[in-house]
Amino acid sequence: MGNSILFTSSTLPRNADDHQAPFVLEQAQAWKKERPDDRVVILAPHDQIAERREHIGDVEIHRFQYFWPARWQALAYPAILPNLRSRPWLIFQIPFFLAAQYLVARRIVRDQAIDLVYAHWVMPQGLIAYGLWLSMGVPYVLQNHSSDMTVLLRADSLRKALARKLILRAFGFFCVNEVQKAQALDLFEPDQQSEIAEKMTVLPMGVGLDVSSVRFTAEVEAPWTHTAGTISRLSRKKGIDLLIGAAEHLADQGTRIPIAIAGDGEDRAKLEALPRSADIRFLGFLNGDNKVDFFNQTRSLIFPSTPAGSDVDGLPVSLLEALCCGKPVIAGLATNIEMLAEWQLLQDHVTLLREPRNIVEFSDALERLISRSEEDVRADGARLRQIMERYLWPNLITEYLAAIDRLWTAKQGEGQI
Repeated sequence: MGNSILFTSSTLPRNADDHQAPFVLEQAQAWKKERPDDRVVILAPHDQIAERREHIGDVEIHRFQYFWPARWQALAYPAILPNLRSRPWLIFQIPFFLAAQYLVARRIVRDQAIDLVYAHWVMPQGLIAYGLWLSMGVPYVLQNHSSDMTVLLRADSLRKALARKLILRAFGFFCVNEVQKAQALDLFEPDQQSEIAEKMTVLPMGVGLDVSSVRFTAEVEAPWTHTAGTISRLSRKKGIDLLIGAAEHLADQGTRIPIAIAGDGEDRAKLEALPRSADIRFLGFLNGDNKVDFFNQTRSLIFPSTPAGSDVDGLPVSLLEALCCGKPVIAGLATNIEMLAEWQLLQDHVTLLREPRNIVEFSDALERLISRSEEDVRADGARLRQIMERYLWPNLITEYLAAIDRLWTAKQGEGQI
């Protein structure tokens, strides 16, 4: 007999064509595949284009309505922070969001005898998980993502104290990179940090893309549809405007590179208005076979992330996807690629862009990337695939589960679970 696991999240793809990042769903599916006897449930915000309840494969999805009528729900999608930044009045939906998620989560925990809550994002899901622990005694783990710690470190003392309490009561705490781990430890006094560090595990979100369907760059016989490209949410922190600026700089010098920008998001209209001379195509949101086709048709991938206030990247899953596919890559320093445990092995195969806002540095890196020989690219691609195999979800989920099992056993030994 397996366990019952409840994943809680601020966002989730609302349907098969949605541009929301699917990493929570992919993690839950990988968990279910690795441990088929477990019952895996996801609770995420509702939206009027989404079903309230459904099954995606063997994973059960529940979506909670947090405002009435449903068409007025505007806090969660595409993401809470950008929505609050563009429409500050949405702050009034936050209490309803918290109350609705807590009440629905409480019902699921009771009706389905949930053994563990896996809360994605310290705020607000960590707060919900803490409330469930207080009222029902259900243990929880926290998953920290890109902006969590940045926001909390700038918060007032009351919110910092609350964050400390949430982390202290969690029996496990996952961070997607070492920077976030260090930031989380900074919330605590030095004499507490060793205790907190024991429950911390640094692992990124995994890759769900079928990389076996993506050919090596040098295996493509036909001319490239896109010499370079990127795939991401079209938001400020992704630095897509900087990529366009570098392409414009090269075009003004007589070098026009076919570049594809895949994805959707709040900045799409602004970005589409930027190109003048550069050969840039906006492809919109891609998933499934269309996403595989994009990787097959694109020679090199660019990820010029840069902080946008408190909205920062953790470690873009699309960057991991490109590396797992063996693609030549330019990665901005703010992608935190240097935080990967394999960076010493990767650094000779990746172009690190330390300052994407330096248009000369960016355009030079882009020009060097496209001028590489196919022979070199193929050799690098084979090595990249070998190094990055760990990050495919069927492999990475075993590391998540091993960490949870270890922490669970330790807490049972202490009589805390």
